[in-house]
Amino acid sequence: MLRDTLNCTIQCYGETMEIEIKIVQTREDRKKEIRAISKQIMKGIIDTKKTIILTPELFAKIFSPKRLDVLMTLTHKEANNITDLARKLRRKFEVVYRDLKLFEHFGFVKLVKENKSIIPELVGEIKMPVIA
Repeated sequence: MLRDTLNCTIQCYGETMEIEIKIVQTREDRKKEIRAISKQIMKGIIDTKKTIILTPELFAKIFSPKRLDVLMTLTHKEANNITDLARKLRRKFEVVYRDLKLFEHFGFVKLVKENKSIIPELVGEIKMPVIA
């Protein structure tokens, strides 16, 4: 059974948030891991880390090359709003917005409404170790 852990550190306004990404082989293994964490939460044994449990296939979908382009463009502060970001990436607004909502769900991005624009912001700096 494949079971690896990728620890990400997000620096946000001087505070550090640890995100642990556990990669398990199958959907069934993912369900088991989620159940185990749920039991720990119910017992009051809660780690300060946010944990995301993914299969290799799900990891590849979430962190696809196009989605990583979104994060990299945000890192370099090359876009003022989602429309500008979509234009720079040469992708449709709807697709970029959907990707940003996914990253917002996982806590990597914050979408700030300002006037009639939605401004995507990275929630700090994301550091991921390289796995060879």
